[in-house]
Amino acid sequence: MYTVRTVLHFYHTRLRYLTETWIPLVSEHVYFVTDSLPSNITTIKADHVQFTKYCSIQSHSLSSLCCKTAHHFLLYHRFKHKYEWFCHFDDDNYVNSKNLKNYLSKLDSSIPYYIGRNSWNTTLYRNKNPFPIPFWFATLGAGICLSSKLLHLLKPYTTNVGHFIRGCIRENYFDDIYLGFIINNFLNVTLTKNEQFHSHLEKTLFDNKENFIMNLANQITLGFRYPDRIPLFLPLVFSDDPWRIRLIHCLLFPNSNECQVKKIRYLIKSFNMTEK
Repeated sequence: MYTVRTVLHFYHTRLRYLTETWIPLVSEHVYFVTDSLPSNITTIKADHVQFTKYCSIQSHSLSSLCCKTAHHFLLYHRFKHKYEWFCHFDDDNYVNSKNLKNYLSKLDSSIPYYIGRNSWNTTLYRNKNPFPIPFWFATLGAGICLSSKLLHLLKPYTTNVGHFIRGCIRENYFDDIYLGFIINNFLNVTLTKNEQFHSHLEKTLFDNKENFIMNLANQITLGFRYPDRIPLFLPLVFSDDPWRIRLIHCLLFPNSNECQVKKIRYLIKSFNMTEK
């Protein structure tokens, strides 16, 4: 199960690139957490949307983010009978669903798994009760995956939006930190770190063209938002693709119809320029 967090405000600048690239490959299993959706998105099923009622629409405040994340869990609890894995992504994540499936297929969903990329290079230091011990947490900005067993254990903490928000406020933790706190300390499950997950906060993946091209096919998620988190060394093959997400999709899935057509046009254009 893939859940994507977005808002109407970011449809044209973020979500549209996902609905035109990786989402169609797994559209039957993609669900959206949002304030509202444009009427012209006809490919999204009505029951695949969880509206974030009472959450601040564009705010990145602690309570707003915790409110939105709590709605992701409402989606899972509605459809848990269909899925062994629950994966959360943001609207600036490109997801290589093929790699994700291959990775999760090697794991047992009946075991409590908390999978993602650690947000910091060290554990979060905690010196207050309860549990005055440091712990790892995964950044939601890179995407996380939870097994059905872990979701079952999390049920007492995630079936009520208000309860989850109050927990964030009580601990003064943002949503991903609070989730890590619960999983590590109340459920005694440690983070399974996966460096194939990448958020928009990461710079190193985009520092070197050769390194990026060589490792691209092995990654699970990529994050785009800031200018220095975009592979600008790649050509602007698609004129309306400033993030290079469509081009990356074509590099990974070159046989898709749109990529085949674009490749032919690009080659013809390049040939004509050479002839001149």
